[in-house]
Amino acid sequence: MEARLIRQVRFLQATVIVLLAVTALLSVNLFHPLLPRQSFKVIEVHRINIREANGVLKAALSNSAGFNEGYRETHGGVRFSGLMFYNEEGQETGGLVYYGKEVPGGQEADVTLTFDQFRQDQNVYLHHEEAKDARGLRIEDGLSINSRPDWTKVKEEYGLYEQLDKLSLEQREEAQLKALQEGKLSTRRLFFGVQRGTTDGRAYDDAGVFIRNKWGRNAIKIYVDEQNKPHFEVYDPLGKTLLYELKLPNPGSK
Repeated sequence: MEARLIRQVRFLQATVIVLLAVTALLSVNLFHPLLPRQSFKVIEVHRINIREANGVLKAALSNSAGFNEGYRETHGGVRFSGLMFYNEEGQETGGLVYYGKEVPGGQEADVTLTFDQFRQDQNVYLHHEEAKDARGLRIEDGLSINSRPDWTKVKEEYGLYEQLDKLSLEQREEAQLKALQEGKLSTRRLFFGVQRGTTDGRAYDDAGVFIRNKWGRNAIKIYVDEQNKPHFEVYDPLGKTLLYELKLPNPGSK
């Protein structure tokens, strides 16, 4: 009987030693992987961070919750998921993001590859956007290029946006133009692609190059419309008056 108890105690001691050794190996592997390369069939996570040896974040693959941090967390959050890139300071510098779902009467979706200005928002982006509801349909596919103030003026820029939201439509347009002329706001400068959909019951489908001046006003449009008619248009500095239009015969006419 005594010999049996001694064997059981020794077995338990050996088991504890093995468990301690395995635990120690797993703990060491957590911070210093014993196998530099490991293979998995499936990994389920909310977010994966890629960092430099000094700890600086360089890329993140995440669901939408993982991107709702910092400024976004306190300003309504975002819906997109995807891959985000960061510069040597750990600041966002672009990414590949997407979202999409059904909504009453249609759908809304967006897939965008962005390239950000330093400590600013996207300056260059390749994108697909679509929105459909009871009011109409809008689909935009193409390459857009924006112009933004230097990062040192970001606080002033977003302060102006808040001020503009409080103005009437007429006052807002006047104040916005003044701010754009002074280079204090961001604006789209170029779009190369296709814009199509319906608005007020009218269908449109324009493929071409759409150029705006520094004030964000239409400057030059070169495109083919829904009726396959080519257009070349030049506008005044305010983008309201058509200064020149190349007249071409309608397709199919002799």
